[in-house]
Amino acid sequence: MLGPLRASVDGRPVALGGRRARTALALLLLEPGRVVPVPRFVDALWEERPPASARTQVAIVVSGLRRAFREAGAAGDPIETVGSGYLLRPREARVDACAAAGLVARGRAAAVARRPGDAADALRAALSLWRGPVLCGLDSDAVTAGARRWEELRLAAAEELAEAEFALGRHREHIEALSSLVAEDPFQERFRALLMTALARAGRRADALAVYAEGHRVLSRELGVVPGRELRGAHEAILRDAPPARERRAAGPRVPAVRPGQLPQAVSAFTGRAAELAALDGLLERDERDRHLPVCVISGGAGVGKSGLALHWAHRAADRFPDGQLFADLHGGGPRPMAAGVVLGRFLHALGVPRGEVPTSLEERAALYRSVLRDRRVLVLLDDAASERQALPLLPGSHRCCVVVTARTSLSGLAARSGALVVRLAALNPAESADLLRRVAGTARLPVEPAAVARLGEACGGLPMALRSAVVRLQGEPRPAVPARPEAPRVPAQRGR
Repeated sequence: MLGPLRASVDGRPVALGGRRARTALALLLLEPGRVVPVPRFVDALWEERPPASARTQVAIVVSGLRRAFREAGAAGDPIETVGSGYLLRPREARVDACAAAGLVARGRAAAVARRPGDAADALRAALSLWRGPVLCGLDSDAVTAGARRWEELRLAAAEELAEAEFALGRHREHIEALSSLVAEDPFQERFRALLMTALARAGRRADALAVYAEGHRVLSRELGVVPGRELRGAHEAILRDAPPARERRAAGPRVPAVRPGQLPQAVSAFTGRAAELAALDGLLERDERDRHLPVCVISGGAGVGKSGLALHWAHRAADRFPDGQLFADLHGGGPRPMAAGVVLGRFLHALGVPRGEVPTSLEERAALYRSVLRDRRVLVLLDDAASERQALPLLPGSHRCCVVVTARTSLSGLAARSGALVVRLAALNPAESADLLRRVAGTARLPVEPAAVARLGEACGGLPMALRSAVVRLQGEPRPAVPARPEAPRVPAQRGR
């Protein structure tokens, strides 16, 4: 997809068919491993005026794609039907964009670790996968919008490659590539500043100043603006014959090997949840070839014990994550949920990034967070999430990590995008409620009152939080035991009506 759309099976080209089939495949390629709902296919294939039979025709288009892959010799089916949508199976199809993203992430991790040579090699390999504009030739607005994200990745990788090369002293060698990028988009100030730096460090100060003058002229004539801070800074640095701040930071922040241990204390007297614990254990029992981040969403109402289950399992599994554990209370049930950018800032600092080197934007923080965790095994526990939008930037990119999210809803969007396991938590059954009451209160208080214990568990609705609160209140009562009969409620005398 990094260029004109094409597909092959063992080197044999796949006959993809006409515009609709190619557009449908492009939508799947833009979201590999994620479900693309049928309405998105309808919008992309027909845009403003879909026919009444649009859903049926989408199924026919997808069936034609499957047949084309089979006829080309594919052993498996790369397209899977999931509910009312389709996804491209990552195990059945190798996508150049996924390979490029992996190489860019590897390059960024190397830059963070101050290994500019490794960063340059990975970023150069990533950029070599682009064969032209992403998915060029397809006129669907949905495809064009999705392709823009991959073009942004190309430009970011080109910028980071230049910075890595500069850190190695390779200024002269990168002039031609930067000149092409400036010609491609004359309004892009970051590449113009990099080209100026490369020329100046190669001893061509006059050419560097000419590039600035041209940029100043283009920006003022076409857009009516003056050069921004970065371009002006590069110009001033050349006049002072000093390396610009960008070049001094080229290798990125040095991140020491910090092992965070942020898990709060686990709840006492944890009871039940055998099936749920087994499901969580299954997150860690995966095929070594599986490169997807394991994610679990524990959902349920207030007080049902989501946080207790998550913390109990996290402490039990902590040894499987030698690089540490991160925890954040996202305050999703309150009036002001925690902003994802704030959480990322705290996580990055906990992972060893100095506060002064934490980026300001959410996107840059998320990218650095994924880079820092690239080669680490870290457990991330996100408690009380408000929405998918809040939780998604907090997901690492590495399959070596694991994420557990608790929320009052199932966060279906997060589950669809990340393939998360969803554990829906119900109240404790009567036997588990009684067991929790006895374990929290101690055997001296509740051993001979099973009927009262059962009534108390029922009155608390089997909710662990309510059961624990009831025990605390009982322990403050002067009576030595749970009352055998419920007391009649005291109704205050009313005056008049």
